Amino acid sequence: MIDTEHVKCDTCTAPEPMELDASDEASRCWPTVDIETNPYKGQFPLFQQHPEIAFLDSAATAQRPACVLDAERDFYQRMNANPLRGLYSLSVEATDAIAKVRQQIADLIGASQANEVVFTRNTSESLNLVAKSFAPTVLEPGDEVVITIMEHHSNLIPWQQVCRETGAKLVYLYPTKTGQLTTEEVLAKVGPKTKILAVGQVSNVLGVENPVKNLGKLVHKYGGYLVVDGAQSLPHMPVDVADLGADFFAFSAHKAMGPMGIGVLWGKMDLLNAMPPMLTGGEMIDSVTEQDAVWAPVPEKFEAGTQDAAGIFATGAALDYLVNTVGYENIQA
Repeated sequence: MIDTEHVKCDTCTAPEPMELDASDEASRCWPTVDIETNPYKGQFPLFQQHPEIAFLDSAATAQRPACVLDAERDFYQRMNANPLRGLYSLSVEATDAIAKVRQQIADLIGASQANEVVFTRNTSESLNLVAKSFAPTVLEPGDEVVITIMEHHSNLIPWQQVCRETGAKLVYLYPTKTGQLTTEEVLAKVGPKTKILAVGQVSNVLGVENPVKNLGKLVHKYGGYLVVDGAQSLPHMPVDVADLGADFFAFSAHKAMGPMGIGVLWGKMDLLNAMPPMLTGGEMIDSVTEQDAVWAPVPEKFEAGTQDAAGIFATGAALDYLVNTVGYENIQA
């Protein structure tokens, strides 16, 4: 049995919780787990073939358990058809399978409805969708977009671009030497001009958990919007977008033991409805004339072209393994 109790060693330098969010538990010291007796290692085909490997790059991409690989193969062997594009049995079964995964993700992150879940290729595409489709609808010259200096490039470059295009100003929050965002820094940077605050819930570089919930309360006080990069948080901890106060939340399947090439963007339905699509083409239209088109409803409006249906199906298996087979408590331990 893995002991999940926090043991503070003699050399532990973990700081006290951030002033801005007393519930934060960043930089905790956890007891060492003997990977030779890890009960999960045998469930990963790569480790079965290479038992000598200790994989330390899960922040970039996680390994996949056999159930995920089996699910992707199962889709192609049992229901290989294009979802939404046919009324024959294979297409209907594929359509139902994708709908179930969409509902599964909505339940996992506390979304109010499944149709708020949009499938993309990765977190980068999800954040680009927000920056390119949502941000121009609310940003004006003189507005400010606030991010932290610890952001992944996926949550930095899109905001540089949109600020350049709209005349908004990009403002950075700087952490302390221990990686914490102080109340003073936040209050000095987030204010009436802040229209969007985009922040990683957990830093892929520092490992700290940012006080997202309090940041959301502050930016909403000024009428702004909170965009959360959850690529590093969802694989490690429960996420409730309503409790966080997020307006958008993005993550990738491949960091959560799912396939590469599958991303998720959750957004509030009223905001998604007001956004134009970033990509146009097949299956994202309701009707077309020679000179115009009417977009399909959310989420299809943002899912142009043939999706990686097998990957989405396997993502459902990955999240089930993550949450129900392993569990967040054991992952944190």
